[in-house]
Amino acid sequence: MRRWQRVHPWGLWQAFFGAFVLVGATAAAVLVVAVGPAVARGVDGATGAGIVVAVAFMTVWLTVAIRLRLVGIYRGDRGLLLRHVRRSRLLPWSEVMGFEVRAARIGSRATVRDAIWVRTRDGAHEAPVQRRSRLRGWRKNTGPVLSAADFELTLAGLREAHASAQPGGGVVVR
Repeated sequence: MRRWQRVHPWGLWQAFFGAFVLVGATAAAVLVVAVGPAVARGVDGATGAGIVVAVAFMTVWLTVAIRLRLVGIYRGDRGLLLRHVRRSRLLPWSEVMGFEVRAARIGSRATVRDAIWVRTRDGAHEAPVQRRSRLRGWRKNTGPVLSAADFELTLAGLREAHASAQPGGGVVVR
């Protein structure tokens, strides 16, 4: 198996932020081509500061766009990787007890969308993948929102990966 494999299908979320990555990479390339010769000739302080600000902006843009595109659930030989925008959490297979569907949360408040929660020995961890909902109310918009069918396939894929990762199940747990 590859190092990390996405459990849920690609969707509009990844396509949208993939476009952001392309726009940012194109702008960064244009910046390098336009500014490169000027830097080689030497620039004054104000121009240098402007270049530094532009490079910093493009660095932040690309970092955030890439992080947003990669949000999701990944499985590997070592366990599950829950990638969020600001952080990622590795849950070893030996700690994973199962999966359940509960309301996604913003702080202590439940939203109208269901999310996949990974039960571990330490408690439950919310995964960034949610089921689409037509209900009105609070919504968390920081991850893939799947149709009901794709959500159930993702949940089934997680359960299958968990079962195969158990001792004697075919996957080596390190």
